[in-house]
Amino acid sequence: MKSGTTDPFANDDEDEQTAETDSTNSQTDESDLPAETSNSEGQTDSDQSPSGSNTRQFDRSDLPRIVGRDKVKDDRDDVHQLFVYEDTDDMEERARRDLTDRFDEDLYKLDAREAIYRAGMENLDDAEDILREWGQDF
Repeated sequence: MKSGTTDPFANDDEDEQTAETDSTNSQTDESDLPAETSNSEGQTDSDQSPSGSNTRQFDRSDLPRIVGRDKVKDDRDDVHQLFVYEDTDDMEERARRDLTDRFDEDLYKLDAREAIYRAGMENLDDAEDILREWGQDF
């Protein structure tokens, strides 16, 4: 083709779309920008700290254990392997089922077992009674 002439079969739509996209991207919609107001001291809202705001960042450690984790074994690095009598195993299964029934959602076996374990540590008199039944001070 001669210089200065264009291809009559060229895709003009593509050029128009590119031009429209470029002009749209270069313009910023005012509604996309945060509104800034000035106070009597000349500071804008963005310069001030949101002391009255309840939108502070939180740390996962602020959350209860079950809510703040991704997996049931998160932060459980210590393993306490227990060898138990058959009647203890039966009691543990019943206790887990009873605990699960108290909640509206499923309860992880590991959570239930650790809670039962800790409850025993918080009630050492009960643990002492069981040890005496087993003949600890015989």
